[in-house]
This record gives sequence, structure tokens and C-alpha cells, in this order.
Amino acid sequence: MKKKILGLLVLFLGFYFIFAHMDVHTHRNQYNVLPKGNLKLVSDDLYVDEAKLHWEKLPQKMNKFHQTPSPVPPIAIPYPNVEGSLEFSEESPNWKFLCKEKDGSGSYEAILQPDGTYLTNGEKQGTYNYGHPSGFWGTVKHTLLDVIPHFFNDDYSN
Repeated sequence: MKKKILGLLVLFLGFYFIFAHMDVHTHRNQYNVLPKGNLKLVSDDLYVDEAKLHWEKLPQKMNKFHQTPSPVPPIAIPYPNVEGSLEFSEESPNWKFLCKEKDGSGSYEAILQPDGTYLTNGEKQGTYNYGHPSGFWGTVKHTLLDVIPHFFNDDYSN
């Protein structure tokens, strides 16, 4: 029984290693879109950009993979392109926004930095999500197609 489990684990890891180095993973950002212009608060954690796309601000607990490695000193006017208040934290200065695609399958991801720019390179950048992380099956799809492959390869072509 242990050999079967070990064999399945090796197959699982091998699959993800291969998948993480395929174009479908490394070139995923060809499908990503960033907010256009200012973000305006519509309700609670929902914002709209100037292209009329709706962006959901995620809680910081769902944004751990996109934070800076060390604290960031405060700036005079953080998030100048956001109408509505975003709380600045030196330890977690970046905010994650998701915009669900019209067909509901995937989502665009934008990581807003305190200076108002979006993080578009490096291992902590926002990436296109093949699975929009809402509901049970959306979260499963997101974990399998977006999160796990990142641990095997965080190098994305821009």
C-alpha cells in the first residue's frame, strides 16, 4: 500500500512539474487584464474601473503570496488611484483585486502597490487565474490550476 501511495505522489509531483513548465502556465498572463484608470468603490469590497470592469478587493489573509518580503515605510498618499479608503499596512502594503471573467471560469488578478502601480513582474506579481476562487469547485480549480503550479515554477513570461 505504501508503494502505491508513493507512486501516486511521484506521478502527482511529476505532472505538476511538467505542467508548471508548459506554455499554458508560463504564458498565462497573456490573458490577464489590469484595471483601467481609477478604481471607484461601489459597495463593500467591490470596485469598478474606468472600463466598467468590476474588481473585488480580497482580504489580506488571501493575499499573503503577493506581499513584500520586508516592511515598507508609509508614503504620504497611498493608493492614489483608488476612490474609497484602503488601509495601509507596513507589513502588508499590497492589495489583491480580482475581476471575474464574463463566462465565470477564470479571473484577472491585479496586485496594487501603495504607490498606485500594479505589480507585473517577479514571483509575487498578479497572474491570470484559470479558476476563479469562489465557491467550493472554483477554489478547487484555482488551487489545482493556479496555486500548485506556482510552487514548481514562478517564472512567468510577460
